[in-house]
Amino acid sequence: MPSHRKGSYSVIIDLKRFFQSDGFSEKLTHTMDMSGMELGGVKPFCAPVEAGVSLTSFGGSVVLEAQVEFSLTMPCDRCFETVTRDYAYRFTHTLVRELASEEDDGELILVEDGRLDLDGLLQEDILLELPAKFLCREDCEGLCPKCGKNLNEGPCGCERREIDPRLEALKAFLVLEED
Repeated sequence: MPSHRKGSYSVIIDLKRFFQSDGFSEKLTHTMDMSGMELGGVKPFCAPVEAGVSLTSFGGSVVLEAQVEFSLTMPCDRCFETVTRDYAYRFTHTLVRELASEEDDGELILVEDGRLDLDGLLQEDILLELPAKFLCREDCEGLCPKCGKNLNEGPCGCERREIDPRLEALKAFLVLEED
């Protein structure tokens, strides 16, 4: 069922037989290499993505259900400590050869030629599901803006009440008010 394109690692699935009959189903497992993908200047996919895929034909369409599991190694967006996290996501898509109307709400994926780029679809799903901020922990303190110490390891001793130089002129008014 899956076939490889020359010069590419994408798996192409021929869905023609699914579109031709109802109740046809098939399961497959797939290992996807995303090690070359870069996110924020880092290549976080240090191990392959494992995917279990189920395809079932129904009423001239194909329902694709996928379970993906992978590890992501990235620096924390606040403290820059490198962290590895395991993720598991489930995705479901309805694949069609043609749209019945122009009012498709984005729920259907058009596969006009009957050939699906599985890697492309799963990569897009994974990237859309990843968190916008990657943190080592929810309450990460980050780095001190003055000395650069990782505040998760304890206080740094820097004065925290530094006044923004653009507001320094207002300090005189505040001091007069306090006296």
